[in-house]
Amino acid sequence: MVVEIDNPANRSMHYGPDRVLVHSIELPERLPQKVVYSNQEANQAYNRIEQDIYEGQRKAKPISKTKFPTVLKILGGAIALAAVIFKGKDILKMIKNIFKK
Repeated sequence: MVVEIDNPANRSMHYGPDRVLVHSIELPERLPQKVVYSNQEANQAYNRIEQDIYEGQRKAKPISKTKFPTVLKILGGAIALAAVIFKGKDILKMIKNIFKK
């Protein structure tokens, strides 16, 4: 690959900018203040956060674990209907045999 050093677009890449910017480091006007908490204040803040979480959980709806998917209900109904249509007489004979005993 051939690089044209004399090309003005490449000059700053090889030699740096034409004018070097030199500045002195400026100090901040004031240092940031550190916030120190006492053990009591920290415990109070922690207890407030836990209380908020507890109240939020009480207001939330419980997760329904007994809900059965609708797609499986429809699929099961279709399978049962197909079984009754195609093997209805055999199913009735099995039920009669069960109750005869």
